[in-house]
Amino acid sequence: MKIYARLFVITLFLFLIVFSCKDSFLETKPYGALGEKSLTESESGADAILISAYSNLDGFSGWDNSTPWGGAASNWTFGSIAGGDAYKGSEANDQPEITPIELHTLDANNPYLEGKWRNYYDGISRTNKAINSFKGLTAAAISEINRSTRLGEAKFLRAFYHYELFKVFKNVPYITEDLLDVRIGNDKDVLPLIQADLNEAVNSLPLTQPEPGRATKGAAQAYLGLTYLWQKDYSNAKAQFDAVIGSGRYALDDIFHENFNAAFRNTSESILEVQQAVNVGTDDNSNNGDVLNFPYNGGPGGCCGFHQPSQNLVNAFKTDAGGLPLLDTYNNTDFKSDNLVSSFSLPATGGHSVGEMINDNYSPDFVTTVDPRLDYTV
Repeated sequence: MKIYARLFVITLFLFLIVFSCKDSFLETKPYGALGEKSLTESESGADAILISAYSNLDGFSGWDNSTPWGGAASNWTFGSIAGGDAYKGSEANDQPEITPIELHTLDANNPYLEGKWRNYYDGISRTNKAINSFKGLTAAAISEINRSTRLGEAKFLRAFYHYELFKVFKNVPYITEDLLDVRIGNDKDVLPLIQADLNEAVNSLPLTQPEPGRATKGAAQAYLGLTYLWQKDYSNAKAQFDAVIGSGRYALDDIFHENFNAAFRNTSESILEVQQAVNVGTDDNSNNGDVLNFPYNGGPGGCCGFHQPSQNLVNAFKTDAGGLPLLDTYNNTDFKSDNLVSSFSLPATGGHSVGEMINDNYSPDFVTTVDPRLDYTV
């Protein structure tokens, strides 16, 4: 009897499924779909693909692809930590993968390398899709000046992403929009290829853009100059840097510490400034890779004490009597910290902060001259 009861229930269940599916929403044809092909048929669609390529500038293409800190926009792990400007910070068991980077002992299994690799090749893939999209638009769909500008932006981004990879991995596969098979070798010097893209960007990009964050001629010239420095081609590097300065578009901010104030964005000092999105319902667009220095176990993030300034960085701010940096001897002795103060003020003549010392036995260095930007930088 139980068997018949079960068969009856199963038969009834199947009957209800078949009957309920008839003329139900499952049978309704989709009203439309926004696929990649449809994005390539209009200027706004192609620009959407380009904007998606810009999103990789923050060094993070999503939690499923990478850890954000290895590819952070500031490059603090492979830049400041590896270069000696900062210590890892936090605790020993907090992001321990950074320690081998600091000690120059990392191997190919380090996830920070994978994060760097994945994010920037994802960005390269997006730039190539954008290039093909803008190339494929008809003359009726886009003006030639707009096509040239957007292609210049995409070429700049492709060069930037390959340059970031070059700095960490040196020879890397250079992936362009016309490759049908991207399984190519890494046996070529990619700097000339990077420079070719940057030269195209220089020739195509305007000096200013109506929207902040888009690549400009000055950004392309600045990065082109940086690539020449890697080749020790100082005359060509200087020519590019002189062009940036001579454009009249850029200048140092009058107040140095505005560089560290979130209220001041895209100022005259900014050559390339990554635009961040916040409060958009996702963690992928809020610069996770640079969430570093909340008060330890306090503040809105409850964390973290990463990217602590090093003694080497502090020493580098020593100057001679004329205010110029000590290029060869700055690290001969350590400049003493004066962070044990109950109150401090900046002297009118500049220099480091002074004040009443909490520890009477501590004697800071008030003799050595330093760049007045030391306190704000640290």
